Parts: sequence; C-alpha cells; structure tokens
Amino acid sequence: MSAALALSDSARLVASWRAGVLSLPEHQVPCPGMIWTERGPAGRSGVWRSVRKAMLVFLDDWGKAAVEFGWSTEALFGVHRLAGASRADCTGTMVTVYPRRCIALCEREIHLDRIGGSVVVDHRPLITPAECVPIWLFGK
Repeated sequence: MSAALALSDSARLVASWRAGVLSLPEHQVPCPGMIWTERGPAGRSGVWRSVRKAMLVFLDDWGKAAVEFGWSTEALFGVHRLAGASRADCTGTMVTVYPRRCIALCEREIHLDRIGGSVVVDHRPLITPAECVPIWLFGK
C-alpha cells in the first residue's frame, strides 16, 4: 500500500469520526450514562456540549495520530448498544463525563488533562466487546 493511499485512508476515517460526532445533538445527551448539566459559579452549565466540543478538538489535534496508532472507532467513541455510557467496559476514551483535553497519545494509551493539572491515563482495551457501538449509532 502506498503512503499516499494510507494517508487518504486515515483522512477518510478521521472524517467519518468527525461526521459521527457532528451528527450528535448539541443540546441533548445522546445516551444514558452522560450528564447534561452541573452546578457552577454562574448556575448550571451544559457539560455534554463541552464533551462534544472536546471530541471535535481531539479529532483536529490528534485524529490522524489516533488512526496511525491503530485506535478503533469503538475504543475512542464507543458505548454499549443498550446501556450507553453506563457500561464502562464499552465506553470509549473520548466518551467522558466531563470534557478533557488530550495531551499525549501513543499506541496503547491516551493522556487526558484534568482540571487542576492532574493527568488521566486511559488504556486502549485489548478486546472491544461485541456490544460496543460508536456513540452516534446508539439507539439506531
């Protein structure tokens, strides 16, 4: 396979991820296990909207690298086909309760920045359960 074809395939996969994330409603949690609002200094704020935005930022900054390192759609954006994000064994790295920014990525793990400066490390699963689907296919 030529390098040009591989880049083309990478770009297509990242584009399909982007289309999937963009298909998610901005003003409604797409599945169980996610939260919509939380209390903050200015009242209640929309957490899901920020998580969705963080997914798009990840694709801009790290999408191509994620493909090159072999991350699957489900490992990044997966949820359980019936239980949504309530089942941790099917929940992808970018399907987080709170938005997090990716600060490092390699073949086996993603490092996510947390508020307060600590780092969360999420490991790519060795096996993705068959019940896992991309979040944009939940309930379809």
